[in-house]
Amino acid sequence: MPSLISPAERDYILKGIECNIRADGRQRPDYREITLETGVVSQTSGSARVRIAGGTDVLVSVKAEIGPVQVDSETGDGADKGQIVCSVECAPSASQQFEGRGADDLNNELTQMMSRFLSQTTNTNTATSRSTTSSGGINLSKLCIIPGQQCWILYIDALVMDYGGNVMDAIFMGARAAIFDTRIPKTEVQDLGDGQFEFEVLDDAEDTDIVDGREDMPICVTLNKIGARHIVDASPLEELCTEARLAIAVNRSGELCGLQKGQDGGIEPSLLLEMIQFGKTTGQTLIKQLDAKIKNEADADLARRQRGEPLHKLGFFAQ
Repeated sequence: MPSLISPAERDYILKGIECNIRADGRQRPDYREITLETGVVSQTSGSARVRIAGGTDVLVSVKAEIGPVQVDSETGDGADKGQIVCSVECAPSASQQFEGRGADDLNNELTQMMSRFLSQTTNTNTATSRSTTSSGGINLSKLCIIPGQQCWILYIDALVMDYGGNVMDAIFMGARAAIFDTRIPKTEVQDLGDGQFEFEVLDDAEDTDIVDGREDMPICVTLNKIGARHIVDASPLEELCTEARLAIAVNRSGELCGLQKGQDGGIEPSLLLEMIQFGKTTGQTLIKQLDAKIKNEADADLARRQRGEPLHKLGFFAQ
């Protein structure tokens, strides 16, 4: 990714976006072609790889590990729920700007955003039930093994292997696909009395659980304001022309799960509302395309296993 952009290039990009013709031929609301693979990393509970035509390449893995529950000493909250821990790292080879310590700030920004959108908790109370979920939709109560003692911790790690713009959207699509690919071993808990418990993790590879609430995980739609317009899936040069950036996390129901503004430029209230509504609609469409591809690959994998063939997953969407 270049560190500077010439006035002529900037003017060309701005005028093109104003006329709804971007430098690579796309219109303002168009994504580049996206490639999805799942189950790409062994020794993980789930994994996915997302590539965006033009350079961006992101690998996301999920590891389910047993650890102590985190209980708030003041409120007692957390005794009956598991945890989600997020981490993002940009490989130094992905871009010249990531060499040395150049990626530290971006790693921290992306990790914090991912954690806020996926792992903050929300309590839901009804007359008949009480559940604890994350803002990312995952039912954290289902990750608890022994209340107040042990739980499953989902470590979601994203590695940016190549950079061609629009990294956050790729990370969230990869996280959703990796969670869909994740299987958690079942456990058997034995009550020994006097508040003592023992549990056993079943070692049968086929005796596993899916991540409860995975269907409600959001993805992120990043909108870049350039001039008086906004675009999705910005290229590196378009990102250099961006005055303000709005990251919108939305789930399959079109509900807003998170919002974060970037860059120093302002966004007029009317344009802000337009961008949020556009992001919600676009996010729902992307989730439908993503989930359809995930389902197709899962069905294809089942057929390959039955035939004893090696697994190979590769799919395209969002053209």
